[in-house]
Amino acid sequence: MDEPLKSYLQRDNLEPLCELSQNDRDYLFDNAKVSSLTPHTLITPEKDRIVYLLEGEISMLSGGFVIEKFTHADQRGLAALFNEEKEEDAALLTSHGAILEIDRKLFEGLYVQRNAESSHMDINRLQEEEQQLFERLRMALKSDNLHLPTLPEAALRIRQVINQPDVTSAEIIQIVQTDPALSARLIKVANSPLYGTWREIKTVRDAVRRLGLEATRSLTFSLSVRQLFRARSTLIKHQIHQVYEESVQISALAYVITRHQASHLDPEQALLAGLLHKLGMIPILNYIDDHPGVISNTQSLHKSLVNLSLPLSQIMFKRWHFDDAFLKVVESCENWYRDTGEPADYVDVVIASRLIYQQKINQLEDEIVFETVPIIEKLGLLDVDERGLDFYTMAKSEIDDLQGVLKT
Repeated sequence: MDEPLKSYLQRDNLEPLCELSQNDRDYLFDNAKVSSLTPHTLITPEKDRIVYLLEGEISMLSGGFVIEKFTHADQRGLAALFNEEKEEDAALLTSHGAILEIDRKLFEGLYVQRNAESSHMDINRLQEEEQQLFERLRMALKSDNLHLPTLPEAALRIRQVINQPDVTSAEIIQIVQTDPALSARLIKVANSPLYGTWREIKTVRDAVRRLGLEATRSLTFSLSVRQLFRARSTLIKHQIHQVYEESVQISALAYVITRHQASHLDPEQALLAGLLHKLGMIPILNYIDDHPGVISNTQSLHKSLVNLSLPLSQIMFKRWHFDDAFLKVVESCENWYRDTGEPADYVDVVIASRLIYQQKINQLEDEIVFETVPIIEKLGLLDVDERGLDFYTMAKSEIDDLQGVLKT
């Protein structure tokens, strides 16, 4: 183990390395690399290593903008500089300092082994742990001590002011420009095949004018949602990443279905509904992330996710001034055979998107016969074109484009 690392008192608190046993951490550190760096050194992410700041001050960059600054003494210094949940694409050392480089494959191997050992818990212990977690979360919610995620100020302000009768595009542009990362992503959306024309958009002003105010409102919120799906511990990071990946695919499907099969609805609104339909899971996963000892296996999550997701969604939608249409999506998105007798609404679109998604990954429930679901027929998703191609096949390129935009 390098001498600088031996003297680093916080080495056993680095996340997610702290989840390994002491012996595994020592082995990991024995195979690690410590590098001393000079001011203005640029550090970029690499797939085969996990990088930590051991000493000094650093600025995190996204699209060339500084989005965060911290030192090795700050709480943020205990987390890796880069991971797949974050938007940073580089880090700039602003003082003399040192970094720790961990072999990613070695860590993942040790972590998988650790999880395999903990997954053999007996059913009684699993049920007891699940019940204890549920009670702790229920009490935290009741006492208003459950941390609820917050979105960037720009996204919230746009949603609040967009419906004011005297709001102007100049005001919306000014709000978007206060968030450099959001500005860059909105410009990218405006240049995507879904909205783009031959002329490249380079400014927020032109992006808002191309998209329109209503689309800008929904898209700024949708593009900000990604930051809610973050975690520090590897145990929860994998779980929350799965929720985000599924939400992105369903939201892309909802957008395309609305655009082509439900023209009376707003595609951007459908996109946002798809992204947020599992929103209530986030505070539960965040709670476990903040209290790493509360569960030893993600199997213990089921009861809490099933019983607490809806009330948590209700609280967050109210705080964010969302209308009831979004809450209806959360309440009814698993009502597979829903049939209101009315034209399709956003609930129908999200249900259809979920069913198509489950069918494509071969996880459609046995009792569901896809061709007999009223919503699928109502939206014309069983129709084929003259070449015999179904809706999903015809729309796949558009769906893939949208997923790419949401994940950037």
